[in-house]
Amino acid sequence: MIWRYFLKKRIALIAVAAVALVVMMVLVVLSIMSGLVEDNRRRNHDWVGDLVIKSNSLVGFPYYNEFLTELENHDQVTAAAPIIKTFGLLAHVEEMVELYGVDLESWCTVTNFADTLHYQPENGLPSFVIQGNNLLTDEQKHHGCITGIYLILHSFTNSMSKKNRPLLENLGVDQKGFAEMPVTVLGLTSRGTLATDLGERRIFRYVNDSDTGLVEIDRTAIYVDFKQLQQLCWMDGADSNPPRTSEIRIKLKDRINLETGRTQITTAWNEFVRKKQGQPAAFLLDNTIVEDWKQYRRSSIAPMEREKTMMIALFGMIAVVAVFIVVAIFYMIVTEKIKDLGIIKSVGGSNWSVGQIFLGYGLLVGIIGATLGATLGCAVVWNSNQIESGVSAIYTSFGWGDFHLWDPDVYAIERIPDVVNLPEAAIIALVAVLASIIGAALPARRAAQLEVVETLRVE
Repeated sequence: MIWRYFLKKRIALIAVAAVALVVMMVLVVLSIMSGLVEDNRRRNHDWVGDLVIKSNSLVGFPYYNEFLTELENHDQVTAAAPIIKTFGLLAHVEEMVELYGVDLESWCTVTNFADTLHYQPENGLPSFVIQGNNLLTDEQKHHGCITGIYLILHSFTNSMSKKNRPLLENLGVDQKGFAEMPVTVLGLTSRGTLATDLGERRIFRYVNDSDTGLVEIDRTAIYVDFKQLQQLCWMDGADSNPPRTSEIRIKLKDRINLETGRTQITTAWNEFVRKKQGQPAAFLLDNTIVEDWKQYRRSSIAPMEREKTMMIALFGMIAVVAVFIVVAIFYMIVTEKIKDLGIIKSVGGSNWSVGQIFLGYGLLVGIIGATLGATLGCAVVWNSNQIESGVSAIYTSFGWGDFHLWDPDVYAIERIPDVVNLPEAAIIALVAVLASIIGAALPARRAAQLEVVETLRVE
């Protein structure tokens, strides 16, 4: 009975369409936003490692080598790497950059840095030593640097579009050792005072570039040899105090839970700090903290997670509209069939049996709408990149320019996330079915409470 009536009543198709559209929109938005958030989290994790021991000042902290030795013997640690992080002035473009002093072997073990490089090393490990350029002195060959992809593009093409990367080849910038990156750094003593009035200047030379997918990093980062930057920053013990570093990045073993590992390393670090009290420059150890990668990069991760939550809330409010559409349509049906309901009651139909008709109707609307919406939503997500390419081709053919849902040069997104979380899709469909039943509940209650005399009365 319900099936036959459903097929005859076109007004019911409006309720089905409303449910289907809401399910499709929520599924598409949730899948794409979840993909973007997960991709952002993965990129941050790959660049940071698992844990970070960091100083809250540019001065850094001493005795890092001793703690690195402890970490090598720690049963929860795979590898650890010291990092010097400071700011410098890139002379030829007069811009502030972030300088990272790294030991490439340990740095690439703790992070996935090697996978982000444009020129993949033949022997498995990148190097700051410039090979194959006989025009440089031996000293110059050891002053190589790796830049962020957007930094090198902006410096020599005045653009941040990866489409302009061939210009680097035309300019000869991609030749190792050709492009000069003159940097001035202000060195600090252990007491936080300037080591020199004018700073230390050194010319580094391009050997490679890194595309981490983190725009704020790739726009300002220059990676150089740890020892060289340590010397430039006066963190090598030149002020008669122990050598210093800015951070220690740590990679945990695969079986170790992140929170458990952070707790264990924090305990070990606090004990190490306690033992060093009273030694030269040990007061700098009091300005350090231990964070996991999510805490360390919260400024990059949190905004995207908030955006995802806001989008879900927004489309959740839109979903309420579908419930009201179902309510309105079912009220219309009840009003239209009021005499039929009276006949059912007059022959012994109970309030529950009458209400059950409309609850079943709502269930049917929900099932069909949710199934249709989930199917369309999955199809859109799985083919999102093809859809964007097709729309872009249409725009181009009409001379309207290029179309990008997310411009890869702005958002650093190589492709739109096209993976559907099937459990999430099932939950969205189930909620849509429940919402349809709830939307049918009020009209069903009204239909069930109608009096026989009232329903059969002829106006």
